[in-house]
Amino acid sequence: MTTNSVLPDIPLTPFIRDILDRIDASAGSVKEAISLPPECYTSTEWYEFERRAIFDREWLALGHHSFIPNIGDYFSITINEEPLLVVRGKDGEIRVLSAVCRHRGHLLGNGSGNADSFTCPFHGWTYGLDGALLSAPEMNGTLPMEELRRTQCLPSLRSEIWNGFIFVNFDGAAAPLGPRLKVLSEEVKNHHMADLVAPPTVDWKGNPWNWKFMQENALEPYHTHYLHSGPHDFAPSRLASFFEWDEADDGAIFHPTGFLHVDGGFNVSARCLMPAIPTLTLEERQRVMFAAVMPNLFFGAQPDCVFFYLILPESPGSITLRVGLLTTIDNLSLPTAPLLLKGTVDGISVYNDQDVVANTLTHQGLKSRFAPRTRYAPKEKTLAQINTWLVKRYKAYADSLEPLKLAAE
Repeated sequence: MTTNSVLPDIPLTPFIRDILDRIDASAGSVKEAISLPPECYTSTEWYEFERRAIFDREWLALGHHSFIPNIGDYFSITINEEPLLVVRGKDGEIRVLSAVCRHRGHLLGNGSGNADSFTCPFHGWTYGLDGALLSAPEMNGTLPMEELRRTQCLPSLRSEIWNGFIFVNFDGAAAPLGPRLKVLSEEVKNHHMADLVAPPTVDWKGNPWNWKFMQENALEPYHTHYLHSGPHDFAPSRLASFFEWDEADDGAIFHPTGFLHVDGGFNVSARCLMPAIPTLTLEERQRVMFAAVMPNLFFGAQPDCVFFYLILPESPGSITLRVGLLTTIDNLSLPTAPLLLKGTVDGISVYNDQDVVANTLTHQGLKSRFAPRTRYAPKEKTLAQINTWLVKRYKAYADSLEPLKLAAE
């Protein structure tokens, strides 16, 4: 049984209504769309609106199931300011549990590991891998244990797995994710991501820009010819192609970019450091598929691995990036695997270091009174698609608040 929970609704203030009145121009065709109002990236008030409209009501990526292959394996993650435990239970099922002790709110779990149960260090309350309360020392003088066990289990949230990635939905009402990823699923099927294995992730903290800009920059090839001139030349933006928007298949925004040679890779050699995934076609070995499963998963499916970012917003202008790789068990079994993995991550870091500067300065620019709303270049087609995804959800949440406003009046 899962628990559904959303943040308290916020009023549609004049500020929020003003933005809602102006955002329709950002959706639709790249030939006509303009960028979102700058306040969508910088305003705390709008960010709180987004937490409810997007992060409370959509599927949020938490990690890959290969992080927790064995019974009792778990990892912790905080998303939408909510501490969570992702656990493989005794029945082999993966559950997403609240990481907050039901007694006084102390956090449970510590990073990742393997456990038979979770014991709060504050007062010794213990929970099973399914969230059930197992013991609550010295509480019989207040409440019988039978009542505590019935009422004080850890909330378990609705989850779904797509291609091995674990997603959670706070309000419990989101449409199933898999059916909204039909084209992307077909495009990356030969990567068999559910069968790949993820080494430990790395957290890049304190990135001073808005979460949306991370997806935008990752998905548009317009900037690669300029910002990444040199390192990105093996995957030139002229070899990027795009998909048309399908309202019935709107779980992701994605596009491939071709390589000048087979088995390209994002590192100093411009070639894969590990053997290519054996199930890929020759065409797939000469491209990368950049994809965002909105709102917070970005990945690049390249010939030898899939690199991914989990985008974890902390404020309008701060995010943590949880960075990971997926590759075959055979690649991880190579004697040189640690060196090859390090080289792959270091290679991605070259591009990220350039993006850090651009993203930081752009976020600063968006706070200016002169910050623009601009038309897009053809190679920014994915940005109009991101906006289309966002505007639909902004308006749906705002519409849900209208009856409450009318009732109050």
